[in-house]
Amino acid sequence: MNFYNGTTLRSSGRKICLPFSLSIDGTHELVTCERLLNIIPGKRAVFLGKWKNQEVVAKLFFQTFKMNHHIRREVSGIQSLLKVGILAPDLIFTGKTTDKKVAVLLFKYIYPSKELGELWNSTESVKTKRKLIGKLMVILAKMHQAGIKHLDLHLNNFLIKDDDIYTIDGTSIRWSKNSHPLKMEDRINNLALLFAQFTLPDYFVIYDLYDEYVKESEIKDTRYFLHKLQLEIKRWRKWRIKNYLRLNLREYSELICRKSFTRFILCKRAYDTPAMTEFLNNPDKKFNDPKGNFLKQGNSSTVIRIKIDKHDLVVKRYNIKNIKHRLRRFLRPSRATHSWKSAHLLEMLGIATPMPVAMIESRFGYFRGKAYFVYEHIDGTNVIDFFNDGSLQQKHEVAKRISDLFKILVIAKISHQDMKGTNIIIHQKDPVLVDLDAMCLHISRRRFERAHRRDISIFFENWKAFPEVDAMFKDLMNTR
Repeated sequence: MNFYNGTTLRSSGRKICLPFSLSIDGTHELVTCERLLNIIPGKRAVFLGKWKNQEVVAKLFFQTFKMNHHIRREVSGIQSLLKVGILAPDLIFTGKTTDKKVAVLLFKYIYPSKELGELWNSTESVKTKRKLIGKLMVILAKMHQAGIKHLDLHLNNFLIKDDDIYTIDGTSIRWSKNSHPLKMEDRINNLALLFAQFTLPDYFVIYDLYDEYVKESEIKDTRYFLHKLQLEIKRWRKWRIKNYLRLNLREYSELICRKSFTRFILCKRAYDTPAMTEFLNNPDKKFNDPKGNFLKQGNSSTVIRIKIDKHDLVVKRYNIKNIKHRLRRFLRPSRATHSWKSAHLLEMLGIATPMPVAMIESRFGYFRGKAYFVYEHIDGTNVIDFFNDGSLQQKHEVAKRISDLFKILVIAKISHQDMKGTNIIIHQKDPVLVDLDAMCLHISRRRFERAHRRDISIFFENWKAFPEVDAMFKDLMNTR
């Protein structure tokens, strides 16, 4: 068993050896931390562990000058919830480590429980999803009526046990001392923050559940409320997209970043192994192997399929064709960077695309050269081969999903720019978009509409030799 005091724990960053024990001030009982639940190095960490023979969640705050502030906020936040009858974990200890360097809050572990986000992602039942969000709407209405606002409103800040939903993260709770209901603008802003986090397909499942909130809150001008809420959801969604794309160009809990004068590397932390590091440091070794599994050998790009640590991966190298091309690409973000950002954007919006794994840019200072985009290989058939093989009647469901994909792209104002059949893969009856080099998220509605018409036109070029398929898609997409 490892032992930490506040100082050594705070300086360990992410390199914490589990399990470990921690001595806390005012009690002879050690806290044993067994599993890391969350960490922001230098700021805070959350562990599952044991104290006095009971399972606890230990929330630790590392910032010296903010410790007391965090303790006060957590305690008052939890108390404000309990006061109005909203379920929250029992706080059983507040204090510090024996060296006074780390603040410690111990909560009774709610068992068995699941984060609401985890439960949401693991269930495919629309009925179950609607039931969960309906219950959450009632809780949020109760909060807002009591003048309480959760500033970090996302599904993983709620736990579900049996049919009960518990609210966690007291430090993010703000409340009105006189318990006056929140103003309309604050209600709308808070709700929009939650709804903007759903993928677009999930949003369509639950968007009408605002009614549950309206009913509980006794809002009279519902048309005004819903109109303003829709506008605020769009604003929050834009903000989240912008920040998420920025986040995925630097190091954080999910991503490692290695930057030098000659190279810029991003890699998902789950894939960061010695074998992956060896490949990322010299990707051309795979491309120079004559026995390599080449999927494409073009002038502008070369694509190979490789295996690293049992992961089946595809690597796309964006070549520099000549001096003129090099000069043109020198200061622009590489096409690998564009593909990396596009893949994360689609992922965030719930549009299927292969999992982005890593990205490499060869550099000379600020000047960019060859670049590489690494993503998970997916088994499937391109859309032309899929519809050319077998009975169309059995494939109507897939055609409907492709039609829905285009509708989601319209709502998101995204154009793919190259909707040929080989760039839509059918994987387990779902359409998956690949080849994201030219994908564009539009600000201008007019430019998007022009680009979308071009996408539709290219898509229907695939079916010139297949009139039955062409007719089916025209019916589904109302393009006759």
